[in-house]
Amino acid sequence: MCGRIRFTDYFMQNKRKYNSIQKYILQENRKFHQSSMQHERVDIENNVNIPPRVAIVIVSYNHKQMMIECIESIRRNNASDTYKLIVVDNASDDGVVEWLEKQNDVLLIANKENKGFPYACNQGIAAADKGMDIFLLNNDTIVSKDALFWLRMGLYENEEIGAVGSVSNNVVNYQQVKEQYSTVREWMDFAVRNNVEMEYPYENKSWLVGFAMLIKRKAIDKLVDNEKITNEKIPEILDTRFSPGNYEDNDLSIRLIKCGYKLLLCKNSFIYHYGGSSFNKFPEKYTKLLLENEKKLELKYGIDYVPFSYVESALVDMIKGNRESFSVLEFGCKLGATLARIQSIFPKANIYGVEENPKLYELARQVAPVTLSMNDINGKWDYIILDRVLSKDNALELLEKAIRHLKTDGGILISVDNTQCIRENRKGMCLDEILSVCNEIRLKVQDFNYKPIMMCSDDEKRKLDEKIALNGIESRPLYEAQRYIFMVEMC
Repeated sequence: MCGRIRFTDYFMQNKRKYNSIQKYILQENRKFHQSSMQHERVDIENNVNIPPRVAIVIVSYNHKQMMIECIESIRRNNASDTYKLIVVDNASDDGVVEWLEKQNDVLLIANKENKGFPYACNQGIAAADKGMDIFLLNNDTIVSKDALFWLRMGLYENEEIGAVGSVSNNVVNYQQVKEQYSTVREWMDFAVRNNVEMEYPYENKSWLVGFAMLIKRKAIDKLVDNEKITNEKIPEILDTRFSPGNYEDNDLSIRLIKCGYKLLLCKNSFIYHYGGSSFNKFPEKYTKLLLENEKKLELKYGIDYVPFSYVESALVDMIKGNRESFSVLEFGCKLGATLARIQSIFPKANIYGVEENPKLYELARQVAPVTLSMNDINGKWDYIILDRVLSKDNALELLEKAIRHLKTDGGILISVDNTQCIRENRKGMCLDEILSVCNEIRLKVQDFNYKPIMMCSDDEKRKLDEKIALNGIESRPLYEAQRYIFMVEMC
């Protein structure tokens, strides 16, 4: 781990080839830990474009103690000359402003009214020095040792990377680690083991959660140019239509991808996240806000973006990674999130997707290898994914195409929503109908599972209970399913 071993040994023994900018970051980070390291030096090319300092932008609204913990963790684990602290306070009344005013290394912007999270972030970005990369960080976080360092390494992996994000203990979008600990101290110990050199440290993402998101300055500048953002005082980097907050990070991710950039999850950068410090005090209002802002996102881009960005983890779990390498093809891959997840878990897997919707394809191609046309598919594949794409109109056609491209010992991974049992308005095909088509073309079910209903209305719950009572307890899993997940193979 950087800071725990000799710098030259670390540099020479790593399994990845670092570019000149990353070598500079390595050297820069070494200086901070030089008391525990020998003073070896790696020569950096003279013409390398040195990455700028990072402007750490934190939006504050009460939670004084969390803010203190957050800032102290930054100071403790990062060299002071590598970052600039900018805190935008949204009219706190718990004494956090008074504490911040006493911090000599904090640039404080104290709003007299709560402007919402997106606008406050824009204020912080505008206050950053020209050329600085921007690190959007929630105030309810604790930055662990080398977390920011590895984010910077990921950001400068190549020119195509526009933004990177951390993994955490409390976060959505499959950025949450599988480990479970009960105390912050235990999580910090985990971070020491996690924030190290990895052979495959990155996962392509269709969006990044904004609790800890590092954005390249060049990407921000390109965003401003492409969108002709003219408000020079407070540029609209985060879209304020999503105020007071939520889905502004989804929106920013989409816009960065539209600018031609990729987004990376850095699995070797762990940042502790308390989570829900502001919004979750009022769960009903929070749920309403989520629904409203999700709708705003859909209206802005003309696609139901959120469900298209999901990883279907239950399908991924059915893949057996017992071979050196294997191939996965997905029909209707949406934003490529599931394929990218498979690549992250099985780095040697050959992944490919088809997405015939041009709006989805435009974004998906920055996440995974994707084509617009079924006609571009060649060869045989170990796994073929059909995730919520089967309907009465296309089921037989898609399944027959899958068979033509399936290896003899391969499997077709299928998911279908249980809309028949949950809601009166049926969409697509129910489970029995799909299984009937599979049987017709000699496909047998090898593995079967279901995802339980997570959210439904009181009326839907009442109807569900009535159906279960009428049909017996044995049918509960079928009726309780939100989605069926199964694999079929050729007989």
